[in-house]
Amino acid sequence: MTGFTPQAASDYDSRIPNLVPGYRLVQDLAAAVLAAMLPEEASILVAGCGTGAELILLAEREPGWRFTAADPSEGMLFVARARAREHGFDDRVDWIATTMEAVPPAPHDAALALLVGHFIADDGAKLGFLRALAGNLRPGAPLLLGEFDVTGLHPAIYRHWLISMEHDEASVEAVLTRTEKSWHPVTAERKTELLREAGFDAPEPFAQALGFRAQLVRRSL
Repeated sequence: MTGFTPQAASDYDSRIPNLVPGYRLVQDLAAAVLAAMLPEEASILVAGCGTGAELILLAEREPGWRFTAADPSEGMLFVARARAREHGFDDRVDWIATTMEAVPPAPHDAALALLVGHFIADDGAKLGFLRALAGNLRPGAPLLLGEFDVTGLHPAIYRHWLISMEHDEASVEAVLTRTEKSWHPVTAERKTELLREAGFDAPEPFAQALGFRAQLVRRSL
């Protein structure tokens, strides 16, 4: 389990939009993609559900959708569940405090994993994560991925964007150092290779803001 306490998770939603360009736009677009693809009654897996921001968007959009919300952080789930109760849909969510690889396989109609994959190293763990997602989807079901990667950007662009978000120079340097040490980006070619090996078709992009790239893939038939 990760070390997010309820207190540390409480300001997550206010911090992340100032660290990830286009984060809220990708959330809105992901909800629109699923609304266009799924029926009024559907089951959706939210991998790395965090504090429940995507769950709230999806639950309020379609009252007939049910969810499996998985996250290895008890602190994140504590906040997410409290927010689900506040918004009146806690009874539509199965909460699982674990990594994706430990989630019991079930045939969901769709899955969502935003800001998760870039934290997972390509040492077998990334493939295992994608295989676990495939194992929780019906054949042909969509998976929406949103991962942040600054390796293809001119470093000055992201640096100046962070400054425009009112980060001081010290915090900007801390963010950039953290991304270098903690993130595990792969090339587009490698990403496609991993997805196919895990049981998905080729990815189709539906949004990008600087290094935050959102893709739609389907579990192979």
